[in-house]
Amino acid sequence: MAEQGVLDGVRVLSLEQVHALPWGTGFLADLGADVIRVESPDHLQDRKAGPFPAGTAGEEWWNEAGNMVYYGARNKRSLCMVVTHLRGKEVFLKLVEKADIVTDNFRPGTMQRFGFDHDSLSAINPRIITLSSTAYGYTGPWRRAGSRARTVDAACGLSYLTGYEGGPSQRASPNYMDHSVGNNVAYALLLALYQRNRTGKGMRVDLTMLETGVSAVGPAILEAQRGITRERLGCAHWWKAPHNVYPARGDDRWIVIVVSSDAEWEALKGAMGRPQWAEEAKFATALARWRNRHELDELIGNWTSQHDDLELAQRLQGLGIAAGSAMAAEDLVHDSHLRERGYLWEFSNPQAPAVGSRVFAGRPYKDPGNPMSIEKVAGLGQDNDAILAELAGLSPAEIGELESEGVVYGAPRPDEARP
Repeated sequence: MAEQGVLDGVRVLSLEQVHALPWGTGFLADLGADVIRVESPDHLQDRKAGPFPAGTAGEEWWNEAGNMVYYGARNKRSLCMVVTHLRGKEVFLKLVEKADIVTDNFRPGTMQRFGFDHDSLSAINPRIITLSSTAYGYTGPWRRAGSRARTVDAACGLSYLTGYEGGPSQRASPNYMDHSVGNNVAYALLLALYQRNRTGKGMRVDLTMLETGVSAVGPAILEAQRGITRERLGCAHWWKAPHNVYPARGDDRWIVIVVSSDAEWEALKGAMGRPQWAEEAKFATALARWRNRHELDELIGNWTSQHDDLELAQRLQGLGIAAGSAMAAEDLVHDSHLRERGYLWEFSNPQAPAVGSRVFAGRPYKDPGNPMSIEKVAGLGQDNDAILAELAGLSPAEIGELESEGVVYGAPRPDEARP
């Protein structure tokens, strides 16, 4: 994050939890926006999620979780306040007066019950942008349904399309939908800010996890209208062969090889030493290779299993063949390409000093004019006093009253169960 990022001066109030929305608002925080994570002492599951130093929650576990550095509270400020309390609501509405954006990921109807729906907030601040990130949206028969990434992964069609050839459907990814939605949150808010700068008016954004997922299966939707059913192929392709993940030398090491033309097939045959089987007619054309792909995959796997995945991938790339190692997370931490590009960010969390410096994922683009990094990670309620004084205009005595009345917190309640 630059000393004065491109979004310096933009303020976001985010009633956020879990993964998707915090990931999206984290983009804005990295770009210099003042993102205030409004947390509830009744919902500390994010801060309980870990991972924790040495796998064990410490004395101040609520500030030690690694996921809070990854996306939850990095480059943000934290206000831990019960917004459903009458005084908490009053304070929140004061903050809205000086905010540009309010986001939430509650089920539809919750913000209206709180009195925080768009119409109510825009009456206080006509320039306010509100965004709700929900599973199914604010309209439609499924609008009140709850969800997690796994269920929407199924509802949007991704699970149906994902699976090995001839096998059942499988989950595409543990949190593919969360990251995809988070990316869309960032895009939508940037577009909303651009639109407001043109018109001077705030706006409402209704963003759904379902539609984010459906947008990823567009070709299948077109094919369905032509009576075409897309079969599950695992890591195979509809017409390319070889196109798969093959075993490499070592324990659980793998390499991906994709051949897209006859010229690339000739190059791969050369790399393999032109074995006799590769010259057979059943592998001579793209169609023949595809029809005999199972046998072809087995033969190629016998060859790749004798080679180091990284070395072989580099060698095949030199021959014009798309190939790559199936990198494990441990590989990525030390990957020279990512490090040279400055993608990996090192950060030592002062909230968990015993951990020391750790490597975190950065942002997937390079913008020299707006360099980014992890500058801070907000502890639970760490910024209560500053936010309440600076933005809500409260005196130290008034802030003390909120603390004594159980409206704002700087730590979990004494009876909060440890993770």
